[in-house]
Amino acid sequence: MNILIKKIFFLTLILFSTAFGSNNIKITIIERITHFIQWPNLENKFIIGIYQNEDLKDQMNIILKEKKIQRLPVTVYNIKNPEDERLDEINLLYFTKESSSSVDKIFKKIKNKPVLIITDFPNDVYHGMHLGLYYKNKRIKFIINQEALENAKLKASYKILKLSKIVKDAK
Repeated sequence: MNILIKKIFFLTLILFSTAFGSNNIKITIIERITHFIQWPNLENKFIIGIYQNEDLKDQMNIILKEKKIQRLPVTVYNIKNPEDERLDEINLLYFTKESSSSVDKIFKKIKNKPVLIITDFPNDVYHGMHLGLYYKNKRIKFIINQEALENAKLKASYKILKLSKIVKDAK
């Protein structure tokens, strides 16, 4: 089973690496990443928060409607601001390039909770976010702050760590 997941993950990366800008591809990559992260305890559903991007949230709901993440049905919310009460429920938070300056307030609120934080700004990973996505030489690349991930009580599979640049917080 692990070999199959690995092949699917690599195939997804190879097939879609030339079209990284598409939301469908981002959604597929985010979904695939969840197969390589272990959460300490998940409840009845897997909840994804998309920060300030209603269109991406709608597309993600359509694409993930019939899928399960960590064997749980998926719910996707558009997180509108740092006071959004749904921040307490999410398992994954995705910051797009359209995210605004209030990212810091949200990040401080969920920093050490078991919430996987994925960003389109790889430099944010040097400041405590968990996983950054970027495009280089026609390939999708990952940057992971393993220490920040572990502080949030999340574990990354060695398979995704092998594909990633591992960094620490900038001091």
